[in-house]
Amino acid sequence: MHKGQGLAGVLALAGVLSGCGGAGEPWPKRPLLSEMTKDHAAEGAPGAAALPNADATHAMILGPEKSAVSFERMIKMPEPGWNIPRLIKPSPDGKLVTYLASESGDMTMSLFAFDLDKRTSRVLLRASDLPGSGKPLSREEELRRERQRQRAMGIVGYQWAEKAPVMLVPAAGDVFVRAADGKLSRLTETQEPELDPQLCATGERVAYVRSDDLWVVDVATRKETRLTTGGPKGTTRGQSDFLGQEELDEPHGFFWSPGCDKIVYLEVDERDVPEHPVLGYRGEAPDLMMQKYPEVGEKNPKVRAGIVDLKTKKTTWLKWPAEAERYMARFRWAPDGNALYLQTLDRLQKRRALVRVDAKSGEAKELFAETSPTWIEFIDYHLLEKSPRFVWPHDVGGHIHLELRDATTGASIKPLTSGDWDVHALGRVDEAAGRVFFIGDGKDTPLDRHLYSVPLEGGAPKRWTEEPGVHWAAVDRGAKFVMDIHSAMDRTPKVVLRELGGPVLADLTLPMDPDFASLGVRSPEIVSVDGPGGVKLYGALLPPRVIEPGKKHPVVVMVYGGPGVQTVLNMWSARLLWQHLADRGFAVFQLDNRGTAGRGPAFEAPLYKNVGNVDLADQIAGIDAIAKRPYIDASRVGIHGHSYGGYMAALALLKAPDRFHVGVAGSLVTDWRLYDSAYTERYLGSVKDDEKSYDAADLTKLAGNLRGKLFLMHALMDENVHFQNTAELIDALVAANKRFDLLVFPGERHGYRAPAARLYATQRTVEYFVENLR
Repeated sequence: MHKGQGLAGVLALAGVLSGCGGAGEPWPKRPLLSEMTKDHAAEGAPGAAALPNADATHAMILGPEKSAVSFERMIKMPEPGWNIPRLIKPSPDGKLVTYLASESGDMTMSLFAFDLDKRTSRVLLRASDLPGSGKPLSREEELRRERQRQRAMGIVGYQWAEKAPVMLVPAAGDVFVRAADGKLSRLTETQEPELDPQLCATGERVAYVRSDDLWVVDVATRKETRLTTGGPKGTTRGQSDFLGQEELDEPHGFFWSPGCDKIVYLEVDERDVPEHPVLGYRGEAPDLMMQKYPEVGEKNPKVRAGIVDLKTKKTTWLKWPAEAERYMARFRWAPDGNALYLQTLDRLQKRRALVRVDAKSGEAKELFAETSPTWIEFIDYHLLEKSPRFVWPHDVGGHIHLELRDATTGASIKPLTSGDWDVHALGRVDEAAGRVFFIGDGKDTPLDRHLYSVPLEGGAPKRWTEEPGVHWAAVDRGAKFVMDIHSAMDRTPKVVLRELGGPVLADLTLPMDPDFASLGVRSPEIVSVDGPGGVKLYGALLPPRVIEPGKKHPVVVMVYGGPGVQTVLNMWSARLLWQHLADRGFAVFQLDNRGTAGRGPAFEAPLYKNVGNVDLADQIAGIDAIAKRPYIDASRVGIHGHSYGGYMAALALLKAPDRFHVGVAGSLVTDWRLYDSAYTERYLGSVKDDEKSYDAADLTKLAGNLRGKLFLMHALMDENVHFQNTAELIDALVAANKRFDLLVFPGERHGYRAPAARLYATQRTVEYFVENLR
């Protein structure tokens, strides 16, 4: 699982729907969903009648024709309002602001440039300008995109050199560079893909990984040099491993020095990591991948870091005072290139240290360490260029705040922010003006985000964004203008360039979807809930479009509930699935329970060794709160989630069967012993020492409690949450003689990327709630 978890997937779908029954029950002659709907008009058919209800107090569930939001519209990406510029970056010479955007309103991106002098935009590059860009993705690139939740097509990324107007554009496993004069050069054309290409600061060289080794190419001469010389099968150089990419937010496995003369890289040895078979079916053929997957309590990859000199091609390995199992991430070079900084975590992620490395000798020295009784995570930090200091976010009284520290000793110099609110993202440090920019909470609410700055010498923060809602804003290197993407729950996104503290330079917002007005999109209301122990929880509630007087409407809870994600924010989302359900007579509700992100470590901490307890207790408190409304029927509650949300949906049916009656659970963990080590041990501890915590969160042990209707979805090729999870819950439900429903996607991964798969999953989900919550 992953921060900012979203749906992702792969190529074409071959779907199968099957019904499952426990021992002694007759197997249906056709899929259970078809069996349940055989006496009714097809859900997707135009003009389907409202479905009759068994109880006179039940509000009528209407047919699909009562919603302007069709199933096909629900799955179209991006959702209404989010066809916007992305990856907005200023050019190093200050002349352009570049960004990716779709020319056709879909997920196919082109590269645009806004000229700051002429105040006009133009297309710089399209994927069709890059030879070979249409060839299929390699397996390696497909999996990297899975880790990054990357769903765009066309040009999906680019990079400016830090100190020169030179741009790198990767495409289809090859490397292209665009010079300052606009000339495009192809640097590689190989059968094996170049992974994670990165420009050095001057734009003179590009490094990348090919065939498990680190390479560099000179941009001017196109001379290629292999920097590492291979190793045993099961080892790689220059790539972060599965845990780094999926759980530690470290997508890179190498990092350029400021002088473009050295690279620090990771060597990953997975030979002792257990293998897991991931078998699916694509193109009418089996697809088997033997995946190195570090499960809970098993061996992790062995990772070491080295600094390679480009002239000698000699690697100096980091030398530690003592050998220990550790995670490494957040590598930063000192501005003069003589030292390297990185963070380490112990395996159970209770101790985070900042380490300074002598770039010549490789000697590693721990500057300071921080600990937590629950867990602690890697964080972003910023080294100053003109003085040996750095800005460091850390936990202060249960909230994340900034402090200034000495880069030589690690000693704390002074706090920069404080209070009952959180810093969410560290931005530009403007040393000339003596200030650091950051994204923090809005005034008196953890549901807004704004751009602030605070003096490096101390003082009150200054807010730079005005409109209520969520701003993801950044300033350019000279701190002259702001690039701001902002929206609110009742306001569609805008993308503007603005002088810092001054007028708007350009509105880059793209035209709204032409059918938006016809969809009848309504904004949910924010609901405040008094949770267990007096903690305030926030939810979002979309009532039925038409509330029948004196009648009660069923509820569908949309849940994630896991760490690293905040779902309830004052930010735009069309929520088309919500709209469709509400148009047909459902209330739709979502709540962020304790353990979710966005409100600081103190709000997250109760989840520690309490997975499946505090999260579910808070969701029940949310149901209790909205049940006080006269139109809510708490006897008809459905719940729907994916990934951790899928776990929560199944958990609700199995652990609170009197409160949750119908569940649709997708791509779910069922026994946390089956999931990866870095994520699970962070929240549940050591499986050896904390077996009771794992047992308490194990869905297979609760299978006998099932009384409601449970619909499981999973993809065979899910290399993140393996199908084994659902398979073991199936076995437990069969052993307990419980009926349930199952949908398997043979050719998808953790999410469903193929349009046919997403359409089918969405239709079946809605039908399941309609049929079982009448």
